[in-house]
Amino acid sequence: MRFTTSTRSGGGGIIGKLVFTAFGLFFAFIGTQFVKQEWKGLQETKAMQQWAQTSCTIVSSAMKDDGEDFRLEVSYRYEVDEKIFTSTRYGKRPHYTAETVGEIDQARKRLQPGKTFDCHYNPANPAEAVLDLPTMKGARSSVGFTLLFPGFGLLFATFPWLKGRKKKKEPNLAEPPKPARSGKRFLILFGAVFALFGLIALKPMFITPLQKTNDAKMWNAMSATVVSSKVKSHSDDDGTTYSPYIAYRYEVAGEEYLGDQYTFMGGSSSGRDSKAEIVRQYPKGHTFNIYVNPNDPTESVIKRDASKSLLFGLIPLIFVFVGIAIIIAGFRAKKAKLDPAQSHEHIVTLEGSSPIKKAVGLSLFTAIWNTIVYFIAVSDAPLLMAIIFGFFGVIMLGAAIHAILAIFNPRPTVEITPGAIRPGTSVALRWRINGRADRIGKLTLSLQCLRVTTETSGSGKNRSTRTVKTPIFEDELLTTDRQNEIAQGTLQFRIPEEKPYSLPGNDGGIQWQLVFHGDIRRWPDLKQELPFTVYPES
Repeated sequence: MRFTTSTRSGGGGIIGKLVFTAFGLFFAFIGTQFVKQEWKGLQETKAMQQWAQTSCTIVSSAMKDDGEDFRLEVSYRYEVDEKIFTSTRYGKRPHYTAETVGEIDQARKRLQPGKTFDCHYNPANPAEAVLDLPTMKGARSSVGFTLLFPGFGLLFATFPWLKGRKKKKEPNLAEPPKPARSGKRFLILFGAVFALFGLIALKPMFITPLQKTNDAKMWNAMSATVVSSKVKSHSDDDGTTYSPYIAYRYEVAGEEYLGDQYTFMGGSSSGRDSKAEIVRQYPKGHTFNIYVNPNDPTESVIKRDASKSLLFGLIPLIFVFVGIAIIIAGFRAKKAKLDPAQSHEHIVTLEGSSPIKKAVGLSLFTAIWNTIVYFIAVSDAPLLMAIIFGFFGVIMLGAAIHAILAIFNPRPTVEITPGAIRPGTSVALRWRINGRADRIGKLTLSLQCLRVTTETSGSGKNRSTRTVKTPIFEDELLTTDRQNEIAQGTLQFRIPEEKPYSLPGNDGGIQWQLVFHGDIRRWPDLKQELPFTVYPES
């Protein structure tokens, strides 16, 4: 029988560190470009705070369609030292832009030709002016946010090297090991950040659209006319996604408004044909019904009912649940307790570890994979491709659920005496099953001695190594289906004199361990490996 685990060579060595460093430095470099851009904007905004204020008159105000979005183009006239100047710059940006066409339309109504407003001009160049002076607060916030990118990049670049700064000491097998430091605080902090990001993303992606959907049940149905309809494309490094865009005009209490909200969910996805089909239903000039907020006539929507796309907004819950699971694991993590005053003859406690790492890893991978499956399903991808990806998505979902359920398994706590075990030593063992021990139908307890070796295959970039654990001794200490023996018990066993003592390392190492295997009906089985040290003869 052989137990194997495969890993890429160098994953934790110099090559892995260099890969992490290169990625971190590249990320930091890209982040630095963002910082430079926002810093330049901050300095420009700072200089604009010294600009002089004067009165200006709106000359023209028109909403323009640039093919993808609408914008408001404004021109205004002002006088400096008896000279008349005309400017078209709105503020930090050349033109006024907003998320919805309704906001732009409201700005157009406010900036009607002939109206007078305060504007600011550059004393050194009076021909340069803005209608809306940008604030320092917004500019500083932008710089602060972009600083996170090079910060995370430098953290990625330096972390692998900081992790290995402490000089490793050769283990002294003549003495029992000292308790290792627990990563309890790190787990709790990491889980809290993970869950927090999930909660932050959940609000705009699910909670707000759901609230809007519920509120819109009381909105008024009104007639509207399409003024523009098209399929909008959104391109980035991951490819191109599409969304339907329908702008419409409607009237409330004799006043005209513009809107362009199709659903409360918003967003875009792959697959242009399905969006084009929606747009074809709303040609320019087409009259149809929309729903308008009676308390705010500027807010309207075409489809107010919840759609299946709203379920996509629940994806952040995966991050919340995983974060909570990591926090729970952090609180449950216990430091090994070992009294320095204890002699080698005293009791040593072995406690089973939680399978939280496996559950977290599988959950994250499953979430990423099934997000890809979702986009494939709503796109125009071939049906066979969607079926294949979906099949593996279901398998991984089942594996993730299995790993998550295993977190709540009963787990053994084991005490062995004496503390310093050597070949030929008679060992007293006492165990207790923490949790619902009554769920275990059959318990098997085994003693194993494994030889750990490393096998290498391939060459160059395809080179990989795997750790092979081969049993050189195995003894079944107990098999029982009696509940009182499963919940807790004691027994004695002997370490054979001719067997080797423990040796650390992944090539030629020797590992001794106790293995608890519990059969649980309709639930993941309990399987807990508890390594312990067998010391050489003194």
